This record gives sequence, C-alpha cells and structure tokens, in this order.
Amino acid sequence: MLGKLARVLDRAFFRPDSLHPDLVLSLALAGPVAAGLILFRQPAFEFLGVALVIGGAVHAAARLLRIKLETSPVLVALVGVALCGPLSPPIWPTLIALGASVLEVLRSYYWPRARVHTGVLAYAIAYLAAGGAMAAYQRPGSSRIFPEPVAQWSQFYGGATHFIEPITLYVGNVAGPVFATSLLAVVVGLAWLWYARRLSLLAATSFLTAGVVMAAALGYDPLFQLDSGPAWFVVGFALCDRRLLPEQPLARPVMAAAVGAIAIGLRATHYYIEVLFLAVAAIEVVFLVLEVLSYAVWRMFRLSRRRPLAGTESASA
Repeated sequence: MLGKLARVLDRAFFRPDSLHPDLVLSLALAGPVAAGLILFRQPAFEFLGVALVIGGAVHAAARLLRIKLETSPVLVALVGVALCGPLSPPIWPTLIALGASVLEVLRSYYWPRARVHTGVLAYAIAYLAAGGAMAAYQRPGSSRIFPEPVAQWSQFYGGATHFIEPITLYVGNVAGPVFATSLLAVVVGLAWLWYARRLSLLAATSFLTAGVVMAAALGYDPLFQLDSGPAWFVVGFALCDRRLLPEQPLARPVMAAAVGAIAIGLRATHYYIEVLFLAVAAIEVVFLVLEVLSYAVWRMFRLSRRRPLAGTESASA
C-alpha cells in the first residue's frame, strides 16, 4: 500500500503528465473549489453537490453504456457550475450541470476530437436562454445581490478608474462566480496545469497581450481589467487547455488573442465579465464548425478522386 502511494506521489511531483488527465484536472480545480467554499459557504456547497451528483450520475450511465469518455462529466459540470453566481436560482446550475454532462458524453461518443469545452458551452447556452439569470452575485459574507467588479466599473466609473485594490481582486474577496472569484486560487490551479503540460503558455500569453493592448487602446487600466479570477478561470481551464486547442500551431494564439480583444473591448456592454465566457464558447464553436466543414470537403475530394469518370468507364468497356 505504501509502495503504491509512493509511486503515485512520485508521478505527481516529478511526472505529473503521466497521471490520468481527469486526476490532473481534479487537482487543478481543487484550489478554486476550496476558495469558493470558504468565501461563499452554503451556496458553494450546494452548487458543488449539484455538479457532483448530476455529473456522477451521467458518468455512471455512460460507463454502463460502455461509452469511452474523454473527460469525466463531473469535471465539465463543475466548470460550468463554477461560473454561476452564488444567488443564482438553483434551476440554472442544475440545468448547466446536466447540459455539460450530456454534451460531454455526446462529444466523446460522436466526435471525440471536437475541441469544445462542454461546461463553458452549457453555461453560454443557459445564459442566453435565461437572459443572464445565473449571473446573480454577492459579496462574501453578505446575503444581498451585488454586482461583480467589472459591472461596478462599467456602471459607475469607467475609463482608467480602478476602485478596488489589486490585492483584493487577487484574493477574491469580491462579488463574483461561486468557484472562480479568487484569482490566487485560479493561478495555483493553472500553475499545476502548466507543470503537468496541460496548459498552453503561448495561448495564455496571447490572451494577456491582446487584453493589455485593447485596454490601453480604450484608455482602461490593464491591471484592473485583467486582475480577474473569473476571466483566468475560463481562459485557463477551457481556452488554453492543450486537449481542446487546435492542432494548427498558428490557430492557438489567434483564438486566444481574439478572446482577449473581444472580452476587453466589450466590457462596457451589459454583458460585463460574462462576455468573456460567451466569447470562449462562441470561438470554440466557430472553429468546430470550420473543422467539420473542412473535413466534409476533404472527404468529398477523396471520394471524387476514387470515383472513375463516366467517359473513362465507357472507353475501357
């Protein structure tokens, strides 16, 4: 028993990329989940339970049907639920967890190479369908609804104003999504993903560069705009995940830079921080559609090359 534990610890410390991908992702999510439980308490425990129960049930059903899963439905459900506000009506985290889990099973069964994070996609669909009902945030220790920092900045300040100290944003003692408010916890998780060779540093740097350039061009404070736990949670766990990035090296920084430009450029709209979540889902879906179309064209070309021409058939006869 001790020998097996020692081997697992050895792999975790010195060869983390050899661990099961779901274990790597679970360890990365442990920090943001723990921070959410400390900051928001009861709602966080309830949302965590929703993700575990629904994701676990769908995972068990997929195993019974002998469907090989690319990622556990529990993990994608947890990422989707993590973006909900603590005061969100319970129906929306439930539907997001269910949608993310089912979409992950369908993705694994029909198109395992589809590079779409089903948790973020399920959140985006629910957000648009509900008109943003799940974006109901509260400050830690308060029971009243309160806007998250980007919404506060857009509604009451604007421009280069930064009315919250960077360290406060970094710790996460502000209103925001239940498991993504603390940038400190998110950074720890992303550092682990990078160490396990799961995080693309090129994509993350491209997002950061595009965000800084866009903020400077619009006269915003880049530090305030990018010192955001929710932003880096989605960027790190969905946009920069090597398993979800395109195979084409050039497409990776282009996608990440596009998200950075869109997320900062549209911060003054009524979508606020949520526009980044929607942008990640939209860009991944667009790339998936382009990939499917290119694959269909390639298949048609191959079939046309194999099929002999009518004139050739008659001549040979």
